[in-house]
Amino acid sequence: MRGCGDEDHALKLPFMMRWSTITGLARHPQSVVWHVQWTMNSKRFMAERADIIRHFDNQFYLDTYPELRNMVFGPARHYILKGWKEGRDPSELFSTRDYLETYGDVAEARINPYRHWLTHGRNEGRTASVSRARRVALQQPDQALLVPRLKADSDWDDLPARVIDPPTAHAVNVVIPVYKSLEHVSATIWSVLAAENETPCECLVIDDCSPQPEVSAFLRMLEEKGLIRLLVNEENLGFVGTVNRGMAHNEHRDVVLLNADTYVHDGWLDRLMEPLRDDPRIATVTPLSNNATIASYPMSVVDNSYELEVDSATLDRLAREANGKTIVDVPTGIGFCMAVRRSAIHSLGLFDAETFGLGYGEECDFCMRAIKDGWRNVMATGIYVRHFGSASFGPTQSTRSEKAQELLAQKHPEYAGRIARHVSADPLLPSRILFDIARLREALGPISIVFFTHTRGGGIETYLRNTYYAMVAAGQKAVADRAIVVQTQVQGFVRISAFNEQALPYLPNLEELNIERHNALLDRIIEVLDPELIHMNTFAGLSSEAIGQLMTTLMRSGKPYWHVWHDHQPLCPRLTFLDAEDRYCGETDASRCVSCLASSSTAFEWVRIDDWRARFRDYLSHADMVSAPSEAAALRARRLTDVSKVKIHPHPEPDLDEAEPLEKPSRGDGVRRIVILGAIGPHKGAYLLHAMIKDIEHRDLPIHIDVVGYTAVKEIKTGRKVTVHGRYAGEAEAIRLIRNIQPDLALFSSIWPETYVFTLSVPMALHLPTAALNLGAQGERVKDYPRGTVLDAYLRDDPVALNDALLALDMDALWAPDVPERHGNPSALADWFRAREPRLLSSRDHRDRTAAARCEGSDEQSERPIRAML
Repeated sequence: MRGCGDEDHALKLPFMMRWSTITGLARHPQSVVWHVQWTMNSKRFMAERADIIRHFDNQFYLDTYPELRNMVFGPARHYILKGWKEGRDPSELFSTRDYLETYGDVAEARINPYRHWLTHGRNEGRTASVSRARRVALQQPDQALLVPRLKADSDWDDLPARVIDPPTAHAVNVVIPVYKSLEHVSATIWSVLAAENETPCECLVIDDCSPQPEVSAFLRMLEEKGLIRLLVNEENLGFVGTVNRGMAHNEHRDVVLLNADTYVHDGWLDRLMEPLRDDPRIATVTPLSNNATIASYPMSVVDNSYELEVDSATLDRLAREANGKTIVDVPTGIGFCMAVRRSAIHSLGLFDAETFGLGYGEECDFCMRAIKDGWRNVMATGIYVRHFGSASFGPTQSTRSEKAQELLAQKHPEYAGRIARHVSADPLLPSRILFDIARLREALGPISIVFFTHTRGGGIETYLRNTYYAMVAAGQKAVADRAIVVQTQVQGFVRISAFNEQALPYLPNLEELNIERHNALLDRIIEVLDPELIHMNTFAGLSSEAIGQLMTTLMRSGKPYWHVWHDHQPLCPRLTFLDAEDRYCGETDASRCVSCLASSSTAFEWVRIDDWRARFRDYLSHADMVSAPSEAAALRARRLTDVSKVKIHPHPEPDLDEAEPLEKPSRGDGVRRIVILGAIGPHKGAYLLHAMIKDIEHRDLPIHIDVVGYTAVKEIKTGRKVTVHGRYAGEAEAIRLIRNIQPDLALFSSIWPETYVFTLSVPMALHLPTAALNLGAQGERVKDYPRGTVLDAYLRDDPVALNDALLALDMDALWAPDVPERHGNPSALADWFRAREPRLLSSRDHRDRTAAARCEGSDEQSERPIRAML
């Protein structure tokens, strides 16, 4: 039987000599080759690894590429050696292929794209996109598009006629070439006739010798009712020839080419023609659609052949609300629905029927000719037209499309490259993002709160979860259910979710939203969301420039916003007053900040401290409130902003009073068991704890440390004087673990002035004596706790003296006081909305389903805070 010493010795064997390595290499021989290649260039590869390892996501890499799970080679090493060359992504926030396709100089230089982005590209203003795997992982809707049912002949009698005489009368000709598929043809023409527009239009339908008698009979019926102007081809001319006949029919009017498998809505024609009226150099205008290659939505360059959560009329309204009159220049329009200026037709001629015959590619050729003649082609992103797709061409669509690409390449050899660069640059992405934002607002009803936070977990995550429960308990469920959470991630990306954690609609473009890249969109995003309150919890994870842009957006939005003082970022770019050596700076004069920030390895902390604080001072001066969870936090907030703005709101917490208090342990072994709770990073005293343990072991002190959680120091592991219990899920599990341990004391080892400390509430609920350094909120809360004791703040630098102080505590005296019952804190947000609810309800446009949701949740309201599950 091996002793502990033998096990430690075994663990220190060189990697290649370990039995697990040898057997692993036997199962995956390719790893041997990789190890040899790595060793031969280890100096260069290790330098690359050092640059990317902090941001590389091992778990994502192995989950995304499961075929690599058996390799005996680190995921980051594989990416450096092979992965990026194979187009693999190092994290969900970086697409290797997209970066190389966008920046040809990086691809040509054969540079690791992720390393380039982290060390140079980001600072040069280059942009990254999220991993394609992240986009694919979204759950796409699966309900097929629904074609409107056929109308009875009598239903058409109430529709207005769309025939305008004389030919010189001001109007737009909507040209609809028809071949087959009665249900699609009927739906298209119905939508054109029924849609209300200020722009007069003639519905010009051309029967291209349809092989389906019911289609021809239907068109004659509409002509007889005087609803349409009908032209009939005596023989089949094909799509291009038929369109040309329609465009040539009236030489006085602009035209809109509209496929016979589309569906339009009120105002569509006004919005489609507006760019032509505004700019005489625009030749063609195309709207967004579910199936329109580069104009497709929600995903670009694909056929989105499924129903979304709302109908196409609502989507058109949301496109208008999101994008208004926005137009984007494109290499080509898309012929399913394309407005064409008459003077451009005069200048360029009709479509090339000789080359493109039955269809596909003819509009691309026309648009390329237009560009070469000085015209513009644009997408109008404030319009959405449903396109069912291939109703006429059917199974021959793919073959026709491939042939068209060959013909286009012959006439315009630059066409494929222009399209590829356009798709890579994706200038329509901002419009699709805003469209997604509008759908998000539609799904939730009028947005109540936008919470800005990060994805790092910890206290802010706990705060937001507790705030939701507190708002529900205070009768504000309807408000809480209309709130969203925007989490900033590394590199400027964000993740948007519902505050109540319910599933959102399919919004794939929000996966691409990047605060740094899309800073020009921030004003418009806030405008489209139109929240009642913006709740800023932290700017952590954003660059200094992005922070400034977001601040500016909030200040000029006209929306009330709160700043919650969760950390000390407004005073310290490092958030915690810890310097580059992870030591508390003491909050002395600003001159010390200069050397501290200059020594940072993070480029975004290379700022002038005076400029940094001036920016936050301006931002806080415009806030409706600065909410501080403790007097310690408020004290620091008052250094930057008006004292009257700073309000103390202890964070909402679950009611833990049902937790059964602990009894004073009576082990009789003379060992003082001290529990340390939480995720212990450097700011929580990880290095101090490590030094304490070394001293306890060296002097063989009668102390045993129980870490209920985990630490950032890998050397802290279960041994004779310490037990690391690992991560726990919520207060209930922490209470169970502590009850099993039966400790004498809880110690909070944070070495920075905390702003609240949620984990303190667990030992307090158990009536466990608790010690903390006399710093910040931890000292403040422990002083107010009957069984609490504060230790000299300077003990953070003296682990030996700290151990001695813990042993010197009179445990009988600490366990003696009674602990009064306490309840979880209420939510200041619930009070804010309750005071304003009558005014907000009368001034907002609450839709029916929002009102229904409010009634639905009314039976979940109560006056007491929600209790923790124990």
